[in-house]
Amino acid sequence: MASKRDELLEYDWRLDGEDAVFCVDLALYNGAPNAGYPILAYVGCSPKKEDRELSGGDIRHMVAFCAKCRRRLDLLMAGYIETAKIRQYYFYVASKADYDALKLLAEKERSFTCRVGGKKEEDWASYFRILYPDAAKYQTVRNEEIIAQHYELGDSDAPRRLNLHFAFLNEPVRRQFEEAARSEGFAIGGYEEFDGNELPCGVILHRISAFKKTDVDAVTVQAIRIAEKYNGKLLFWDCPIVPGRGA
Repeated sequence: MASKRDELLEYDWRLDGEDAVFCVDLALYNGAPNAGYPILAYVGCSPKKEDRELSGGDIRHMVAFCAKCRRRLDLLMAGYIETAKIRQYYFYVASKADYDALKLLAEKERSFTCRVGGKKEEDWASYFRILYPDAAKYQTVRNEEIIAQHYELGDSDAPRRLNLHFAFLNEPVRRQFEEAARSEGFAIGGYEEFDGNELPCGVILHRISAFKKTDVDAVTVQAIRIAEKYNGKLLFWDCPIVPGRGA
């Protein structure tokens, strides 16, 4: 049977233009894809009444349903995606028999509508491409933590200058990044050198932003996507504390 040890990470992202919460079991990453679980099963859970948003009660029933599936069947829960009206679970199952048993459990569910689909997916493409966070997505988790730490120190959501510290392989690549970042509205700050680092050439970008998660996320995602074109990496960002304004 599959191990039930979880290391769940939730992060906010967009799905088809809609706000969504993504949840992924990071513990599955090492050793994935697991050849013992070659079938992807996706289970869409939504309220019985069409077009109604998920309630707390709906979520509790869905969590209980997921737990029941994991107790009874040989499967791994890769994660889920939740929008306002649906939570879709992603499982990797060991056999066609387990997939059929999962469908039967879904058909018997009475607390919410439950639809099951699936396909053979030995490379676990959905886990890596849809659920597992890349650098930009994972940074949104760090952003929430950093902003919360600032608020605990008496900071506010007032606009201020964010300083984003990036690193690159060499100076020519760094210069290309600077031009691309400048064309997308970032200001170029000072340079940094990271001796002994695989990416030794650093540069600081600046952008004025409100100190709210959605605003900071937009800035970091944009900057990281630019840097990815030049194999660069965001090391960290910082900013001054602006207490008592804009709260």
